[in-house]
Amino acid sequence: MVKPQLRGEQGWIFDNFLMLSDNEDVLHPGIMGTRLDRGFKLEDLNAVYSKVTGRRSFPKSWGKRAQTLERSANHYKSKGRMDTAAGFFHRAALCYGRAQHLIPVHKDANKEKWYDGLRQCYDEMVLLSEGNIITDSVEFEKGKNTYFVFHKASGEGPKPTILYLPGMDQVKEDYPNPFNNKFANRGMNICSMDGPGQGECNINAVWQDENNYALAAEKVVDWLIKRDDVDPEKIAVFGTSMGSRWGVQVAAHDKRIKAVVGQMANVGTFDLIFEQAQPNFKRIFMYMAGYTNEQEFNKFVERLDLLPDLAKKIDVPHLLVAGDMDELCTPQDIENFRSSLGGPSELWLYEGIFHPMGEVAEEIYPSIADWLLETINNGKPKNYKKDIYVEEGTVLSDYDHG
Repeated sequence: MVKPQLRGEQGWIFDNFLMLSDNEDVLHPGIMGTRLDRGFKLEDLNAVYSKVTGRRSFPKSWGKRAQTLERSANHYKSKGRMDTAAGFFHRAALCYGRAQHLIPVHKDANKEKWYDGLRQCYDEMVLLSEGNIITDSVEFEKGKNTYFVFHKASGEGPKPTILYLPGMDQVKEDYPNPFNNKFANRGMNICSMDGPGQGECNINAVWQDENNYALAAEKVVDWLIKRDDVDPEKIAVFGTSMGSRWGVQVAAHDKRIKAVVGQMANVGTFDLIFEQAQPNFKRIFMYMAGYTNEQEFNKFVERLDLLPDLAKKIDVPHLLVAGDMDELCTPQDIENFRSSLGGPSELWLYEGIFHPMGEVAEEIYPSIADWLLETINNGKPKNYKKDIYVEEGTVLSDYDHG
């Protein structure tokens, strides 16, 4: 007997929402702006969404678009047009990444095929970067590796470095956009990792448990500080969505972290995301943690750290960037979390904005990079606390922010 899908009785609602929508905004309001910031192109998004008729057609549509882009990339490479080829390889990698992610089934043939496409296309782009992008891995537990991409800032000497933690719907190749790297442009290195349960880790059956994300990040930091172009006294963490939670875990565990930024807040309890939001969130996290039994997974979630308890261990500057209409984390959740932080803290809360924050992507990401550079270099006073509510019709620069 085939095991029923988690909350499968809601599937028809999911499918009809997708059929009635022009894009993913019906599921994740604002996601289009975020995708464009990461390097997706509008023509690729339109090509994918125009073919989507329901959940099962989503990965297939992403996969087909990726194959088209990969053919173009190889064509331009054969003609010696390497800059053009690099752009197409990047676009193909992003689309392959979405295709494989939407199949949370280990050893699924299509998942593995599309993940191979992601790696091959991204590796081609890395080769064309002339040494400015490096991929590597480190062992964090016996027989278990974590994988990462290091984007070098130009120039000589040690530099501030950001460890980027993707959300549960991302892979390390998604961010930063190598053709618009807001960190390297400001003289900072940025290293994006697949922690346990993400991307290359889940392909290799390295699942997430209660505390191994922080252990994996610690080993990546060990790798970073051995480099001549990394200043070991100027390392910060930037996490988006579920990465905003993991960032707190990492900083509480590793005192070499000098600042933390979380964006697309996920700092409350798990009830909203796993019991009230659309069912894909729980389904995907069960896969990331290696569970097929929902009751066993629920017990696992109960064992996860309560973030306000971990926040007490954070005495370095912390910035949280969120929307007050975030469907996964309420303003009250944010207040509960921030009241426990043990060091300087700042909040940019946007009125009327949902979880992905794509409506303000081109404002917040450069500003986050600025905040990190300023904070890593100059620090914040111990008693620093700033709350900014960005009202509709205003922009962040209208307010005195860090």
